[in-house]
Amino acid sequence: MFDFDALETFVAVVRSGNFSSAASALRLPRTTVSQRVARLEAMLGARLLERTTRVVRPTDAGAAYYERCARILAELEEANAALLDATASPRGHLRIATPLLFGQSMLARVAGAFVLKYPAVQIEIVASDRRVNLIEEGFDLAIVVAARIDDSSLITRKLSSGDLSCCATPAYLAARGTPRSPDELRDHDCIVNREFIASESSAASWTFARGKEVRQVEVRGKLIMNSLMMVDAAMRAGAGIALIPSLLCAADVAPKRLVRLFSEWTIDPNDIRVIYPSNRHLSKRVLLFVDELAKAVSKPAPQVDKKRKAPRKRV
Repeated sequence: MFDFDALETFVAVVRSGNFSSAASALRLPRTTVSQRVARLEAMLGARLLERTTRVVRPTDAGAAYYERCARILAELEEANAALLDATASPRGHLRIATPLLFGQSMLARVAGAFVLKYPAVQIEIVASDRRVNLIEEGFDLAIVVAARIDDSSLITRKLSSGDLSCCATPAYLAARGTPRSPDELRDHDCIVNREFIASESSAASWTFARGKEVRQVEVRGKLIMNSLMMVDAAMRAGAGIALIPSLLCAADVAPKRLVRLFSEWTIDPNDIRVIYPSNRHLSKRVLLFVDELAKAVSKPAPQVDKKRKAPRKRV
């Protein structure tokens, strides 16, 4: 009889990269995890994992076996979910991929509220600025920023416009002056996201559109980063001018914590989308979470009222 416990354990080890993390995710002793994988290898007569002191990697045979095992477990979970979803409250594991900045600013808050509302659901968020493979990496859904999705194997739902805003702090602009047109950015310190750099140079190309007019401006700066979250943090520290998602800066523009430059220009008009595999049963927990996320994105971010009077001291 096939050992599904061992199969599930093997998949967890490959996903997490080590036995300790897999044991924590499965809520099992590390020795049990190691024994299950060893039992599976003995049954198959093949070595599935390369073990080192710090990390565990699948062998070539193990990688091929993992892909099939992950699909089998996903289909089994979907079959169970399809049977239970009709009447039961949402439960089970929800694995989500997200860009770092969106995960920190929006997704973590929504996930926290969701598990309080539905305590039988467990959510795992993997935040990374790389594009993931939903099926091979076992994700239920992912948040992406893209103009469109051409993959017919994926279902997409637009959450919000994902265009960028050119922003800086009032302190930076007071010290360096406020540029009146995109061309004047050449005279400023711009915080450069490496994805806008086409070569090994330190210059980045920012494209601005206004009606039929398009301007491509080459900008430079003292900071080059490969994470939008780091770009946002450096800009808020007053280090220069940066492009950040409009959704994330909107709450800070009205109270003048940030200044949005060139509001009449459109910059990199992409959309924030949620995607999930079209060949999977959409469990109740996935559908409900996407709905909650869409509601959160559509609401204006809360603003801090700094003009509120302090309470009077009692005499």
